[in-house]
Amino acid sequence: MIRNYFKIAWRNLFRQRTYSLFNLLGLSLGISCALLLTLHIKQELSYEKSFPNHKLIYRCVSTEWSKSSPPLAGELVKHFPEIERVTRLAEYGEPVVNYGPEKKGISKGYFADSTIIDMFSLKPILGDPRKALSEPFAIVITRSMAEKYFGKEDPIGKKLLFQNREEAWVKGVIEDLPKNSHLQFDFLGSMNTFYKYVPENWTSNRGWMFGWTYVQFKSEADYESAKKKMKNFWVNYRNDFPTAKEREEEANTHRLQPLTDIHLKSDLIQEMGPNSNIIYIYIFIAVEVLILLIACVNFINLFTTQALKRLKEVAVRKVLGAQKSQLIIQFLGEAFLLTLMAGLVAVIIYETVIPFYNSITGKEVSRLEILSPGNIYILIGIVLCTGILSGLFPALFISGFQPAETLKSSKVPRSSASILRKGLVVFQFVVAGFLIISTILIYQQMKLFRTKQLGFDKEQVMILNLYGGLQEEFLSHPEVIKNEILSNPDVISVGRSSNIIGDDLSVEQVIPVNAPAGKQYPTVRVYRIDDNYLNVLGIKLKEGRNFSKEFNDSAAFILNERAVHDLEIKDPLQTEVENSTNNLRGKIVGVVKDFHFNSLHSQIEPLVLEYKPKWAGNLFIKIRAGKTPETIDFLKKKVEAIAPGTLFKYGFLDDKISGLYQKEDNMSQILKLFCGLSIVISCLGLFGLAAHASEIRTKEIGIRKVIGAGTGNLLRLLSKDFVILVLLGNLIAWPLAWYVVSKWLQEFTYKVNISWWVFAFSLISTVLIALLTISYHCIKTARANPVQALKTE
Repeated sequence: MIRNYFKIAWRNLFRQRTYSLFNLLGLSLGISCALLLTLHIKQELSYEKSFPNHKLIYRCVSTEWSKSSPPLAGELVKHFPEIERVTRLAEYGEPVVNYGPEKKGISKGYFADSTIIDMFSLKPILGDPRKALSEPFAIVITRSMAEKYFGKEDPIGKKLLFQNREEAWVKGVIEDLPKNSHLQFDFLGSMNTFYKYVPENWTSNRGWMFGWTYVQFKSEADYESAKKKMKNFWVNYRNDFPTAKEREEEANTHRLQPLTDIHLKSDLIQEMGPNSNIIYIYIFIAVEVLILLIACVNFINLFTTQALKRLKEVAVRKVLGAQKSQLIIQFLGEAFLLTLMAGLVAVIIYETVIPFYNSITGKEVSRLEILSPGNIYILIGIVLCTGILSGLFPALFISGFQPAETLKSSKVPRSSASILRKGLVVFQFVVAGFLIISTILIYQQMKLFRTKQLGFDKEQVMILNLYGGLQEEFLSHPEVIKNEILSNPDVISVGRSSNIIGDDLSVEQVIPVNAPAGKQYPTVRVYRIDDNYLNVLGIKLKEGRNFSKEFNDSAAFILNERAVHDLEIKDPLQTEVENSTNNLRGKIVGVVKDFHFNSLHSQIEPLVLEYKPKWAGNLFIKIRAGKTPETIDFLKKKVEAIAPGTLFKYGFLDDKISGLYQKEDNMSQILKLFCGLSIVISCLGLFGLAAHASEIRTKEIGIRKVIGAGTGNLLRLLSKDFVILVLLGNLIAWPLAWYVVSKWLQEFTYKVNISWWVFAFSLISTVLIALLTISYHCIKTARANPVQALKTE
């Protein structure tokens, strides 16, 4: 019996090969999209879950900050017996690393407590990483860093030179960290080393956000117990606040953040790196479900349409004693056979598009990853769900016809299936319209990021990292070095800064001198620059002057307009301010117009510029347009001449700014891809339905042509029903797309307006696509010989 079902199913697939091909392509595209999105979502949700203790690890954060103060770890251990261990990480940065005179490169690292090894189950390969992180000037490196600098040589006990001045000895090697973690580093330095670089009054400061503090509890019950006592702990810990009310308010800002929430649910000041957003996961889930439903709708429409031609076969089987359940199994089996074939084709499509997926997401997914047991189960689950969803209704519908009525009639009966098919076509174009509108608006938002006037000139600005001998030469002979660089006519100007646009800047307390007692002022962001930085970026002064060597500006400040407003300064050029963070007091010499020194996700914050060239480790070089390659070669040779052996580490400001919107850009690229695929899948179904509609109306068209109907009239007749369905789909899609995109745009301070033309474009484009899709069959039927049409049964 099973073999007989299989033979009939196979025979019908080949008998109706055109419609079978449309079904196969539609389902294949739908399943491949679902597979790709499911694996993407799975990877995003897997962050931090590679660590065995991930359910018990929390990060100490506040409402704004991801960092916390140095003494916090010790106080937590002292007050909470529920805690298994605490570890801290402080930023080491991305220094240039030298091993001997030949091997050099850039590596990323942190200072860390030795407890990090057990908390995150970091796997030792060589040496004793726990002991190493308890010793001064000792480091632990990853397997990749060991291979990069030492090759097959044993790295234990070897000396590395950081920034050409700081020595450290390799005392341990650990396995590379999993990619699906916010913790990404090449090496760890000991916290003892960090304490030797920092003044003691800083390391005891309970308000200094120096690094990240992680807590591991003994059990989930211990976490719940500690959580109840945490507020009282914070009230007592923040004794640097003078009043009980201030300590209470500060305590309310602190919380323990689950480790697994960091990647998708955290966007705090000075995160370790850019995180994703849970909103994008919801968007991808919605897109996946919608595309899979479109593919299933296609299948139901086309399968039902073709199965109606087999009513006599079904009637004969029933007369000969076939049970309804047997017919359901037969038609469901045919659906599953096609779905299984589609699943195999989907795997081929998936393997083909993986390189493109990696390029737009920045991930490194292997083609062989689909073969892992978990992913095979996902594929089987998608195929089964698709097969059941697609095949169950047609099977129930066809098996439900009465044999007597079917055998009497020579026509395909009218039924509720016609209404269902129309409803499903409407649904397809609701999804297509929704995705078109969403994709256009997301593209517009990304275009705003790229084209909005930021208050400075980001084009043709090269950033050269100063370190080691190069930095020492700049500190000793700044004007000589600068003039050597400016000797090239393609170098327009040169300036220095402590940070790059888009960096998380230092947050410090700057207040007017003689401010009213007890008055609270907001914190400000602080840049350290030289006297040429504003000129390089074309930042405009609103009043006052730039920093200058002609004046003693070592204790001078320039504020942006927002800082002047927030600090309530009436006459800036006649006002002195004090930076209480580093005890610097001086006059305001200028006010710059507000410029976007952070991403457009947030509004412009108060900014204070200090004249501190010695703190400025980034050289900004304005290059003449069209002369970039030659100028880079010139600068590379010049750096080698000034400081032989220096690694030429550079980038461009516009690339840095583009990177601030990488996750939105990735989402935009993915949505464009799946929007296009959803339209293709919808058109495949529409093409098949147009063929069926033309086929069943062949005789009607023949009669109309005989009595004088022209080709234009017949085309309007055949396409009218489809155009109405597409229009209805758009009308439903408009409010849905407006609501969803409006919610997404709330993430941004600066956002595009949702214009009426976007909806009009969606309507016109979907109607045109639908007309092009059905035009072949409509024209073919309208131009057919009416004599042949009237002979059609």
